Amino acid sequence: MSSLVPRGPRGPDGEAQHPHLLQGARDQAEVQERWAVRAAQWRARELAESVFGDGVEARLRGLRTRGPARGLLTLGVPFADLATHRSREARFMAAASDDPILSRVPLIYVFGPGR
Repeated sequence: MSSLVPRGPRGPDGEAQHPHLLQGARDQAEVQERWAVRAAQWRARELAESVFGDGVEARLRGLRTRGPARGLLTLGVPFADLATHRSREARFMAAASDDPILSRVPLIYVFGPGR
């Protein structure tokens, strides 16, 4: 065979190794934390729609279960002009700090123009 086509992994005895998943089991607390971050994502989208109007897109990037921030939430929002956008962004952040779900799950919000 050509050297461009790699051979499959071989064990110490020369036999082919079978692929297997190296993912550890998650405990119940970690599963609950992941769902809490997802709930915050949908709550932030709902809140953004009430502040910015229809057409909000929410994308969660880098979900974490521990640490100072649980994820980076990108919100694509309708954009008219900069002054209106900053005013609405300030209203969103004030409402998010008062929200029972969003105040419990620390997210980093990144606002950008929607499609």
